Amino acid sequence: MSRNVFHQNLIKLGDMLERFPDWCARNAWWGLAIVSVMFLLLTCAIASKRMLWNDELFTLYISRLGSLSDILAVLSTGADQSPPSFYLLTHVLLKLLGESHLAIRLPEMLGVLLMSFCLFRFVSKRTTTLYGLAAMVFPLITIAYEYAYEARPYGLVLGFSSLALLSWQGATESPRRVWWLIGLAASGAAAISSHYYAVFLLIPLGLGEIVRSLGRKRIDLPIWVALGSMLVPLVLFYPVIQEARSFAHHFWSPSEWSMIPSFYYVLLIPALGPIVATLIVSSLWPSSDPLRPQSLNPPPILFFSHEIAAAIGFVAIPVVAVVLGKLVIGAFTYRYALSAVIGFSILCSLAFKRLDRGRPIMGACFTLLSCLWFVVMGVNQFNHQATITRAWSNTYEFLQSEGDPGLPIVAGDPHTFMTLAYYGPPALASRVVYLANPQASLRFFGHDTVDRGMLDLKPWFHVAVEEYDAYVVSRSRFLVYTRVRGNRTWLGYFWGSPWDWSWLLYELPRASAQIELMGRNDDDLLFLVTAQEH
Repeated sequence: MSRNVFHQNLIKLGDMLERFPDWCARNAWWGLAIVSVMFLLLTCAIASKRMLWNDELFTLYISRLGSLSDILAVLSTGADQSPPSFYLLTHVLLKLLGESHLAIRLPEMLGVLLMSFCLFRFVSKRTTTLYGLAAMVFPLITIAYEYAYEARPYGLVLGFSSLALLSWQGATESPRRVWWLIGLAASGAAAISSHYYAVFLLIPLGLGEIVRSLGRKRIDLPIWVALGSMLVPLVLFYPVIQEARSFAHHFWSPSEWSMIPSFYYVLLIPALGPIVATLIVSSLWPSSDPLRPQSLNPPPILFFSHEIAAAIGFVAIPVVAVVLGKLVIGAFTYRYALSAVIGFSILCSLAFKRLDRGRPIMGACFTLLSCLWFVVMGVNQFNHQATITRAWSNTYEFLQSEGDPGLPIVAGDPHTFMTLAYYGPPALASRVVYLANPQASLRFFGHDTVDRGMLDLKPWFHVAVEEYDAYVVSRSRFLVYTRVRGNRTWLGYFWGSPWDWSWLLYELPRASAQIELMGRNDDDLLFLVTAQEH
């Protein structure tokens, strides 16, 4: 291609990018529809293909129970820390749609889509349609997107938290504010009814309202009443929360100061590509033609200081959560502070709007590159899930072909056990056992809540969980299966090595048992354990 042809094509591309904001202004609904369809198609495909993992199987087994009394009985053990309303919602959907991967993940999928719509409305109201779309797409290129196809309550928390933020914005300026106030209280309560850690929503909204009150020099009492109403679920579910607190002392994920920087790294590193590409392209792009007609978008309205404060409050949630986890609660995992992505979506879009200096190239580049990045990573995730499914099929064949078929197979870690028990062929699943020993887990890894939970939930889950000491004494021979590597996401081995979860092969030598490697299949290891005679 000659230099002139390349230059002409570059000019055409630039002209398209320059006109993209005008297209967005004229066709806002088309923009929303395109992003929504793109999201639904990819997410439904991934949700249908991806195997349910340990925590999602907890959701499935508890949601199957069907009655509030049974769900409360399970949650009273403290082994699962989500509110009963989350399981009731999932139960209703499974009854209506049938039990499938897609049905059990549908609430979270719709929750993340709701978040995207709310971010679009919140940002476009203060800037332009283009930057509303940028805010809409931003969470989909962060790690937050993975919770759109996970049957745990975090996708719902994202959706209801964003709706609460939008309702708060409406309540601060709309003359018909009563409906916005109702929406603020209801959406906040719905978020906390999905997961107790959604109470951190009060940090950004409270901070934003404090800044607003200082600016107005008076308190807006109805809004504070609405914010206080969000706490009703904590009062209703207080007995269940008290039981869950018993698992905080030796929780599997204790709060650590290092989690603050690592949270932001894990959340944002997938979005680094589109952000860097946008900055590079916009810095190298020639200035706009001064004779070009002005954009059809209306003049931008700057964000109010209290709205910026609220966005900063969302970004600060991980810091507060880690501090409270370290000093008070004793537990923290990244999922608890996932709502920080709401603040980053707003601030990133606002930053690009301020940096473009009237040149729409930055917003156009970021929005289009983010959509492309989302599609590429979504297809990659779908293919990865297909690879995992095939790998598990090979594991089933390996376990059925190696060793004595009459011997039980002890799974080395709870995640592997739950997968084999649910997905394995009946002849294999009936042989799979998990041995729980909270004391050994605490001794080797510093936590006992996983094994305690497996024992406590056994009566309701109807899975083969046995106490380690009694089982080893009663069995002269059994097989042990473990995996060299853990469950992997496209960012890496999220769960790390299963040796971080399996104390079994460390503990068996203490029982004077002989351990012999029977076979290996890639990452699969199968051992024969024989009790030595005394």
